[in-house]
Amino acid sequence: MRVLAFLLLCALPSGAAAQTADYARLIETRLAAFERELRELNGTVERLQRQLDGLELRMEALERGAAQQPAEAPAPPAEEAETAASAAAPAGGTEAAAANELPGGNALDLYKQGRTLLLQARLPEAETVFTTFLADFGEHKLANNARHWLATSLAGQGKHGPAANQFLLAYEEAPDGPKAPDNLLKLAKALAAKGNPQDACTALSLLARKHEQAPQAVISDADTERRRLGC
Repeated sequence: MRVLAFLLLCALPSGAAAQTADYARLIETRLAAFERELRELNGTVERLQRQLDGLELRMEALERGAAQQPAEAPAPPAEEAETAASAAAPAGGTEAAAANELPGGNALDLYKQGRTLLLQARLPEAETVFTTFLADFGEHKLANNARHWLATSLAGQGKHGPAANQFLLAYEEAPDGPKAPDNLLKLAKALAAKGNPQDACTALSLLARKHEQAPQAVISDADTERRRLGC
């Protein structure tokens, strides 16, 4: 900072020599203020990054919970008589009933229904909804997300082969999209679960090379998986 002040003083007109001390103090004061502002901005950025990391961790926890932990379906509200009736249908008709209740012609409602079912760990129904979404709205801006959640619902049911195929498709469709790192991570997990650790390590290696700026939760999970597989 003092070196910069000295260089700036050297550039002053010769007639201002008597005021050099004042200029020096003014410049140093301003530089010190700029430095304080920069530190404050850096602190703000770090706080925001920690908040984002926390959100990613909570979302990842929700996804893992939906994929791994069975949940009891909540009791339907009194006004949803048709939903309650379908819940009492004989075994084997659950997916058909869910398909009959899909919102017609509305991509966003259909997508939201799939996410709700997934978070409730109603995985076969979520699979049905997201499969329908991709069949009816394959060009929609949410189609890649829907494929990711379809793959997640498949993995949660132990259908690791189909899940791996869907995670791979989701990654190939949007290799630079926001879910690309997570698609590679979950592709690796599905491949490992179906007995292909070498292919899983290849997916993890691609994740490390191409997605260095992935969310910290994804990077940490990938590192854990890499150590577990001995990549």
